[in-house]
Amino acid sequence: MFKTIYQLKTLIAFIFVIATLPLVSVSAEEMEFDPFEKSISEISDALNNNQITSEQLVEYYLERIEAYDKQGPAINSIITINDQAVEIAKQLDEERQNKGPRGILHGIPIVVKDNIDVKGMPTSAGSVALKDAYPTEDAFVIQKLKDEGAIILAKTNMSEFAASYGRLGYSSLGGLTLNPYNLNRDASGSSSGTAAAVTANFAVFGLGTDTSASVRGPANVTGLVGIRPTIGLISRSGVIPSSLTFDTTGPIARSVEDAAIVLSVMAGVDEKDAKTLPAKEHIVEDYSKSLDSTALQNARIGVAVDFFGDNEEVDAIANEAIAKMEEMGTEAIPVSFSELTQYLWTPIVGPINDADFKVQLEEYLAQLPEGQPKTLEEIIKISESPEVLNSATPVNPGRVEGFKTSMEQAEFKDSAEYNQIITNEMPKVRDEIQAIMENENLDAIVFPTMSCPASPRFDQEDPTYVCEAYDTYAASYVASATGFPEITVPAGVTKEEVPVGISFFGLAFSEQSLLDLAYSFEQATNARTLPKTTPNFAVDLVDETKFKDVNSYEDEIEYLTDKGIIQGYADGTFKPNNPITRLQAIKMILREKGIKDFSNVTNPGFIDVKPGDNGYEEIAKAVELGIINGYVNAQGQKYFDPNGKLTRSHAAKILVLAYDLEGTNPTEFKDVPKEYWAYDEISALAANNIAGGYEDGTFKPTNNLSRQDFAVLLARYLNDDFKTSK
Repeated sequence: MFKTIYQLKTLIAFIFVIATLPLVSVSAEEMEFDPFEKSISEISDALNNNQITSEQLVEYYLERIEAYDKQGPAINSIITINDQAVEIAKQLDEERQNKGPRGILHGIPIVVKDNIDVKGMPTSAGSVALKDAYPTEDAFVIQKLKDEGAIILAKTNMSEFAASYGRLGYSSLGGLTLNPYNLNRDASGSSSGTAAAVTANFAVFGLGTDTSASVRGPANVTGLVGIRPTIGLISRSGVIPSSLTFDTTGPIARSVEDAAIVLSVMAGVDEKDAKTLPAKEHIVEDYSKSLDSTALQNARIGVAVDFFGDNEEVDAIANEAIAKMEEMGTEAIPVSFSELTQYLWTPIVGPINDADFKVQLEEYLAQLPEGQPKTLEEIIKISESPEVLNSATPVNPGRVEGFKTSMEQAEFKDSAEYNQIITNEMPKVRDEIQAIMENENLDAIVFPTMSCPASPRFDQEDPTYVCEAYDTYAASYVASATGFPEITVPAGVTKEEVPVGISFFGLAFSEQSLLDLAYSFEQATNARTLPKTTPNFAVDLVDETKFKDVNSYEDEIEYLTDKGIIQGYADGTFKPNNPITRLQAIKMILREKGIKDFSNVTNPGFIDVKPGDNGYEEIAKAVELGIINGYVNAQGQKYFDPNGKLTRSHAAKILVLAYDLEGTNPTEFKDVPKEYWAYDEISALAANNIAGGYEDGTFKPTNNLSRQDFAVLLARYLNDDFKTSK
């Protein structure tokens, strides 16, 4: 079941924002229930009604991971697949039939951030130094989820040791996780892999950890609900620590109800984590049971004005969300924090985190089996080894410097200054928040979860990104420093199709109230959108070459479709205005040339494309044929940037090299002077009547090329009927 069907000549398969993918077809006879975007309750009901089995669910999500995480858009959210997942699913199916379900999570596949211990799977924290670190037992929260019947499907990528240092969602073991909504942007950090995987429907929900924003940030930029609970509500034992002063685990899900269900299972007192002991009297048995869609009708909400002003789109989305709450009956009151509370990283979060890290990490490492690193010094030594430095994914240099800072700051732990922050400064912030909420009689404080949208991935520029913030995560430090809860919920999307969330923040153990408010907002706005790069698998395929969204250059596009050179989406669309990537262009040309054998390709030596990656063979073949070359970075390393958007200049060069086009006619484009690097290639296209310019006499060589534009250029080379008149 869920077997991959490759394209036949007349069969329209998927083409996504990044690359052409195999299409997975789900037989209605094999599965009566479509799991895509379904809630925990819906899937649980389908399992109980024999509409689907847990084994089928696991296979479904594994197929999606194969199709979208490892190829196609190559989201790269998964570090390790649980090779026992299918067998566990079979056992849980049998148990359901014989004894009934353990609970609502019985047989439901989930993903877990790779700093949380799962017995039988390594816990790496994204580090090559811990790639073989197998824990001897499950983390407390994992055991609780397993007791409920959840299946750990995979471990997810993360910012290495839960700190990004400028490379959000990057690790030496997992590489870089991309944002499924916009592959030029990151998925925040450090729980980037979990958030990307959940929004891409690689599992029903996932677990993250949050020290200073690591659940909330990733959930915010991937259109999800993320909960940072009150410190002590959820155990941290069996989790690689960053700073136990601030660390907590938390759920990341596609809806408030799902997040509430998971929170109910995760919450609990753990004798191994003393912070959980005071929570005993505050735990709600089922946070999802009484979710109130009318909670905003009579609520008083404080609007934290200090966290606006860094990005117009984010501000507009947040203000629209607040206006919607007011429309529902909420009273919104502007509130402002003290200068200390407006930016808590420097006085509280940063110094404590640096001081805690070495000592607490080494306490965790001491529990690992022999043969694994036991000290931070060993981690640094492995990270700086030639083998790791010269690999395709070396440790982020900033992360290494962070290790060294933590080595130096370890002596600060339990010093008089350290204790001053813990015993005086942190309570001062808590008292300030409590006073504001009590004086204004507030049910919660709201603000944009991040003051700017998802940032560009560290390895390429994105001129569309605008952010005036010194630190776009500043608002997140309030919950971290106080230990109070915060929930982020989708509120809208930017013009670059990146989600923006709004946060509901409250006093200790106010999770139920915050969930009610978040649920009320979610139900009223339905603001979650779906990422276009990871759509649902098609059930029925349309056997035709007419695209319902193509209104221009239809002959050229249909011509290439009939030849099997270009493909469309399963819903019968081509999405002609989507930008084409370098890898997509290469694949089209090689398909046209009939090149299918890549068995003897020579490794071109690009640091960002290695054997086994999607498109590696095609890229290597294109280099071998002289069609393309790569770039050289500041360190002298060659890279290719396969996901980079193709400009008109680059397209001209690729076509000229691919088809040995010649042409001596000078261009008459006033924006392409003779000294321009692609002058000869652009001239060759013009001389062969393949490419014309614009009415104003320009060629706009640096403009990104759309899928339609490249298809037209290729069709006009191959078929004289389509030659341009210019």
